Amino acid sequence: MSAPGQALPILSIDPQATTKHTLCGYAWGDVTNALIRSIGTTDNTRAQRWAAELVCSELGLGRLEATLLHAWALHVGPAYPGWPRLWYNTIAQIRSYWSKANGNIKAVRNTPVVRQLVAEAVAALILAAKKPLPPLPTSADCFKEAEAMRIRIRAGGGVGDQLATRRVWTAGADGADLRTIGNELESALRAAQIPRLLFWTIWLITLDTQADAPSAKERGPGQLSVKQRKSILWFLIAVLRELANEGQFMSVEERNGLFGSIELTWNKLGTKGRRDCIVAIALSVQDHLQRKTSLTLGGPLAPPSLNDIRRAITGVDEMYSTIAKEAHKFLLEKPEIVGLVEPNTAAEAKKQPKLDPLDKLSLAYKLAGR
Repeated sequence: MSAPGQALPILSIDPQATTKHTLCGYAWGDVTNALIRSIGTTDNTRAQRWAAELVCSELGLGRLEATLLHAWALHVGPAYPGWPRLWYNTIAQIRSYWSKANGNIKAVRNTPVVRQLVAEAVAALILAAKKPLPPLPTSADCFKEAEAMRIRIRAGGGVGDQLATRRVWTAGADGADLRTIGNELESALRAAQIPRLLFWTIWLITLDTQADAPSAKERGPGQLSVKQRKSILWFLIAVLRELANEGQFMSVEERNGLFGSIELTWNKLGTKGRRDCIVAIALSVQDHLQRKTSLTLGGPLAPPSLNDIRRAITGVDEMYSTIAKEAHKFLLEKPEIVGLVEPNTAAEAKKQPKLDPLDKLSLAYKLAGR
């Protein structure tokens, strides 16, 4: 008990995110879409704000891993192919902190180093040159052209064996159709025929969802299920990796980061995110091979400097303070979200009790005196 005249302590509940809402009450999808749009429009203030919202929310760091990689694929891609290595190292460092904290994600989210790493990764995307993903053919477009492609290939109009596909394809484990599609895709990539490259990429991604998809060797990372590791998309990724190694696309560490980032975020990317990231990697490799063999194209654009990135994140600490105030304000507003606040027991008590039909009939007989 408190002494007379002494103020009673104020007991407050810490704001918490739910499976449907972030710390400040925003829907997860709205936050991730706003973050991706902000990166596309080079709005650093908004991008840092929504990235910080994900850092502060439970389950937000996992969504952030996939969202930033998807944003890179949609808006940057070949213009800065080295960014996924930066993000791959950031993910690995954050996960190492989580392991050292014995799974205490709150301790990880409140670590200044984590907030600094995320802010730098977002700023690098904002400051990088933009090369948006081109319009992609739909699955319906692929189905329309599929029969014409089959007729051409059966008539002997195929491109023949390609080097990277021949090294990746495994007889007895991979279906024959994978060899044909891999040859066509690799030929289109080497010849810089973008429409054909996009067609075969989307066709292979569409084929992966069909019940009669060709068999494939187990190539996925160990954290995935056996079915996921045998997805034919990993055959496509293996061909792209082989082409990147053959063409000496970036350094070994940057190549490992490029392909390793999609492995770490595979499940969180979703179908659309995986599609866009694979297409962005294919276009990045194609852009490098074309620049390597051409006498007129210039070198790749320089990545943002570290000084520019540091200047772009000077106000991040104040942003986290603003989020903390907004989260407590949201909590005091008592929003009707299941699992976020306790139900309003006073309002529940004022509600009239509901009677089922049998109770109503019994009450009617009782009032009639029967």
